Amino acid sequence: MSQAIQHFSTRSRGADSFSTALPENLPPHLTEPKMCTDLRAYDTIAHDPKYRHFVRIPERIIHCLDYFRIAGNRVAVRRVLHAYYVFIGVVDNAIDSGELGIGSVVLYHFERRTPVIGESTISDVTLMTEVLKCHISDDVYLLMLSKLRKLYQEVVSERTATSIELYIEQRKAVGRLTAELSYLLIRPLLAGEHENLRDFMQQVGAVGCIIDSIIDLNADRRLGLLSFKPTIKCYAKLTCCALLDGLRLASKHPRLSGLFFQAIIDNVRDRFGRQQGTALCSIVSDRKDQAPSVA
Repeated sequence: MSQAIQHFSTRSRGADSFSTALPENLPPHLTEPKMCTDLRAYDTIAHDPKYRHFVRIPERIIHCLDYFRIAGNRVAVRRVLHAYYVFIGVVDNAIDSGELGIGSVVLYHFERRTPVIGESTISDVTLMTEVLKCHISDDVYLLMLSKLRKLYQEVVSERTATSIELYIEQRKAVGRLTAELSYLLIRPLLAGEHENLRDFMQQVGAVGCIIDSIIDLNADRRLGLLSFKPTIKCYAKLTCCALLDGLRLASKHPRLSGLFFQAIIDNVRDRFGRQQGTALCSIVSDRKDQAPSVA
């Protein structure tokens, strides 16, 4: 087992007070031979500093399971969520780097059930797509694929939003779907259906996407992902929406307030750090390109 997965499988096992209703052994789809993927490459990606925010999300969801007193196999839940959120981070980074057609690539690999792990050269996005496929139960695979197609359409629709109001609605839809997918992934590992958890995760996902947009709006404009020109008023509306929805959520679940604010801090810190790193690489690249003409 890879170091990243082993780390998330063993953390806080003693604190799983509501996990006794299900056996601790992993489900078959997580232990079959198809899980023998390129774990070293997976580890390398998972330990990349730019994905720290995403790697921390599974543990927060485990806290939410405890908060809602939901029984489930915590070991398997951590393992599945770790694969999912590293996948989300890698795809998000690809889009931020200008790979605007990456969504269709992801769908292509999800639609072909035969894994491509083992090929000599595959991208990080392809690798994490294949890793995630191995973590999806057959019971929910087709539903996951349907939701992924819908998520892709929502992301594409963001680019056609002609006002900040429409853009906010699209971003919320993306956040809700992203969170719903994570719930569907872990649902087979929980004791029964839990609509309260699903709704809560979708609300958190919607707020998280708005916070991401506050940070990324200008970069998205430069990449040509917006159909409107952001103004100070746009930033004010995004910030107001994030504050109101976030405070509303925190007031309903005050015991999770600390978790909310820590997630926001992590998100802002890591995404600003990633943007600064991207900007630095761009400056260095520009200088290298200009060097021959100066000489």
